[in-house]
Amino acid sequence: MTKVAIIDGGMAYTMLFGKLLDMEVVNALDDAELVCFTGGEDVSPHLYGDYHHDKTWNNPQRDEREAAIYSFCRDRDIPMVGICRGAQFLNVMSGGRMYQHVTGHGQPHYLIDQFTGDSVFVSSTHHQMMKPSDNGIIVALGDGVRGKREWYDGTEYRHDVSDKGIEVVYYPHTKCLCFQPHPEFAVYGADAKAYRPMALYFQKLVGELLRGSIAV
Repeated sequence: MTKVAIIDGGMAYTMLFGKLLDMEVVNALDDAELVCFTGGEDVSPHLYGDYHHDKTWNNPQRDEREAAIYSFCRDRDIPMVGICRGAQFLNVMSGGRMYQHVTGHGQPHYLIDQFTGDSVFVSSTHHQMMKPSDNGIIVALGDGVRGKREWYDGTEYRHDVSDKGIEVVYYPHTKCLCFQPHPEFAVYGADAKAYRPMALYFQKLVGELLRGSIAV
């Protein structure tokens, strides 16, 4: 049974990994074979060398603490997975950047796996989106979620428009899986049954992460 440490996660994350994914949730990083970073505030723009957008809401103290955990995992070759904000954090720590404000991503939609062609119904509750580096492999794109994607260059706000949101990215060199939807929504609530395929898709990718076989 894989041992997973969950950073800043509540009961839904514990149930996701412990019940749905059949993993042992541990508190000590020294015991972990997988570390999960969870949702929350935006990632601080200084971590990826960009200016602060007026709609960015970040927590530098959390970023500093989680950066130390990220370094701990990298030093010990521990695979990492991020959900929502956690995905964005691992994207940044692996060399990516962020669209600091996006529109049209506040409702459920389908994502398309770029390798299998599978379509999965997922949640979407983010106002920022990953901009992967060249080292990142885009695993899945959101389908039909059209909206503005904006960033700030220090002088003016720039944006592009797309109906393909970047939802899942994998970084082989850091062993980081960045999963922007919310598989923990499949744990309980009125929509839990509808989100079960999302949790199963997440489980599949985490298994591939642990085996080192994503996009291979």
